[in-house]
This record gives sequence, C-alpha cells and structure tokens, in this order.
Amino acid sequence: MLVEDDLVELVGSRELVLPHAAGAEVVDAEGCLIIPGLVDTHVHLAQALLRGVVPDNLTLIPWLRNWVWRLQGVYDESDARASAALCILEMLKTGTTSFIEVHIHTRYGFNGIAELVERSGIRGVLSKAVMDMKGYAAAENALPPGMVEDREACVREFKQMHSRWAGRADGRIDVWLGLRSAGAVSEDLYHEAAALAREYDTGITNHVAEVREDVEYYRRAFGTTVSGFLERFNLLGERRVYAHCVWVDEDDMKKFAATGTTVAHCPSSNMKLGSGIAPVSDMLRHGVNVGLGCDGGPSNDAYDMIREMKTAALLQKVRTHNPDTLTAWDVLEMATRNGARAMGRLNRLGSIEPGKKADLVVVSLKRQSVSPLSNPLYLLVYAASGADVRDVMVDGRFVVRDGRCLTLNEEEIIKNSNKHVERVLAKAGLSTDLVATT
Repeated sequence: MLVEDDLVELVGSRELVLPHAAGAEVVDAEGCLIIPGLVDTHVHLAQALLRGVVPDNLTLIPWLRNWVWRLQGVYDESDARASAALCILEMLKTGTTSFIEVHIHTRYGFNGIAELVERSGIRGVLSKAVMDMKGYAAAENALPPGMVEDREACVREFKQMHSRWAGRADGRIDVWLGLRSAGAVSEDLYHEAAALAREYDTGITNHVAEVREDVEYYRRAFGTTVSGFLERFNLLGERRVYAHCVWVDEDDMKKFAATGTTVAHCPSSNMKLGSGIAPVSDMLRHGVNVGLGCDGGPSNDAYDMIREMKTAALLQKVRTHNPDTLTAWDVLEMATRNGARAMGRLNRLGSIEPGKKADLVVVSLKRQSVSPLSNPLYLLVYAASGADVRDVMVDGRFVVRDGRCLTLNEEEIIKNSNKHVERVLAKAGLSTDLVATT
C-alpha cells in the first residue's frame, strides 16, 4: 500500500506498488492486519471520567438521574476536557479514527474540546446539545439544574460553534445538532432543529427508543411509533444518526432504510443497563445503515471498537438462535463503511481504496491471544482487542506508533483524570468509598 500526503495512492502486490514508492518511508507490517480506521458512531466524551464510578445495578433512567447527570451537572470545562482527553486517547490507541459525539453541554466548553480534537489528530463530529425541557420520558424534571440548558442559548452556541469549527483541522472536525432525549425537547424545538440542520447542511444525532419508556412517550405525547415520531418532525434522512433503537418494529426499519437514516448500535451499553437487545440483523436485512458505538464510560467501561465488534456479533447470534445471523464481516462493515456512511463520508472513509483518506490501523497478530495466525478476519473480531493495535494513521499522519500516542501526553492525561474524578465526586457530594460500597 502506498500513502501519499493524506490519501491512499495505490493498493496491490509488492511488484505493483514498490516501483511507485521511491524514497518513501517503508513500514513493515509483517504478521499484522491493516484495516480501515474504525468509526464510533455514538460517543460521550464527558463520560470517560465516570468509568467505574456508577453502580452496575441500575436501569437507564435512575442511572442517569441519580448518578450520571448528577455528576456531569457539576462539571466545569477543565473536568470535561480531562474526560475528553482520556476518551480520545483510548479511542486512538484502540484503532478508532473517527467518532460522533452526541451531546456537548455548554458547561463542558465546546471550544476546548474542539481544540483537543484538532491537536490529537482524530476525526470527530462534535454535536452541540439542544434542549428546552427538563424531563426524560414520563419522568418530569429528571434533569438536575446543572444539566438544564436554555433553548435560545443552545441554538446560538450551535451557530457560533458551527461557524468556528465545522471544516477545521483540514476537515477533520464537523459540528452537528445533538438533540436531548425524549421529554427534554419540545415539538417546536424539534421543528427548529430540523430546519437548522437543512440551513447549515449538517447532521443530527440523538438517543432513540433506547428503553420501553421512550416508545411509550412517543405514543402518549405524539400518538406515533418510533419512526412516526421522527418523520413527524422531519428528522429522518442521511446524516441522521440515532443511538440504540432497541425498541423498533418492522415499519420503523423500513422507514429508516428508505430514508438513509442510521442506527448506532451500542450492544455493551444496552446489555449493562438491561435495556434490551436491538434487532440489528433484522435492520440490516431491511437495508438499514447500522453503525457501532461504544457509548460512554459508565455504561460500557471501554471505548474499544474491536471489543464492541465481538459483542455485537455474539449478541445477535444469541438473540436469533442462529450463528449465521451476524458474521464477522458484517460487524467489520458496521464499524467501518457503515460508520463512514453515517457521517456522510463514505466517499472518503470506511475502506482502503486509492483516492480515499489514509485513515489506517495496523493490528498486530503476534500476541498469544491472537495466535496461531489463521483467518485474520476471525482473529480480529473474535480474538483481538484494542490492545493489539500497533499503529494508527489519520489523514496520512501517524498518531499512534508502536502502541504509543504521538499527539497526546499519555501519562499526564491519566494522572489528570484521577485528579478530576476525585474533584467531581467531591463537588457532587459523593466519595470513592461510597461508590465502592454501593
């Protein structure tokens, strides 16, 4: 493979490529597998700091209301930046080269996070959180004061951040609208968000049908199904990425497929919170674009897309009692091509082809856990983890080499995360002792 500047120039046999590579640096990848950069379609940058903090015996709404929102509601910009740095470091070192962040609250400091993305070398969609209500489904006033945002301020900040950051870092940064979940966005704001997305030619992301309470809310508040709710507010279409979609039916799948709407499947998060199993194999059969997402630190505990591929494949086999229902190739496509399509960048990302961006991951197949060297695809999906990633390139530039991040200070980020989690717990009136015994 020949990479020139930020693009893959040539792919083929050694005899084909080497005559065109005079003077190029040669990277020896013997015993390794080279894959396209992985695309995480649902990320909470601010939640990496909460890994291991939140109890593992709660369903979604009390998990959010009593813990996650309570903690995030005391963040300041330095806390959020420390969390984002930890998350981005983990993503890069485990082979994720592109991501879609769902909610950046005003209190997190959009500019600081965007600057971090720019410096790190990763490719990211940063979505400004948009809301004008305080509930979650039937739970009124579920959001604590620290997480509540003003509608006009949300819209104003989205416009400012889109003007400042969309297309920056040689096109690696995009700015979308991140709608809050059911019960936190009014009908009027849904309409406004759809109009803004058209005006600014940008994307929308949100949590949809994650739990049964969501579906009940759509039915009660709007008299619609899941897809009917999205259709009512003109929220279906390309670069419309909805996380979870656990509780969708066949009609929903058909509408998603017909409009090019993406589902971000987050199997580890859904399993840990007991939310249910998304019917992913049925979605794919109907033609829905399904990407993969790691979600957040307290609901997954890892931002490792290689591990998430295995989880996704195995979970659908169990759901359908059919080992052929979701293959290793299917989940690799979900993590690469489908993710690129979700971002609206399939023409530039998601596969290794001449003319596409040189977002590449070198996975070593030399450790005992990925030996003997046999079918490399099976080894990648079922045996490997992010720990097997050796090198990562974004835009033709190495950001990880021999397992070491070249753009971020690893020791400083880890040390800083330990300091900030103690700080956040203290501000929220919690302690590590309480967390450990809860």
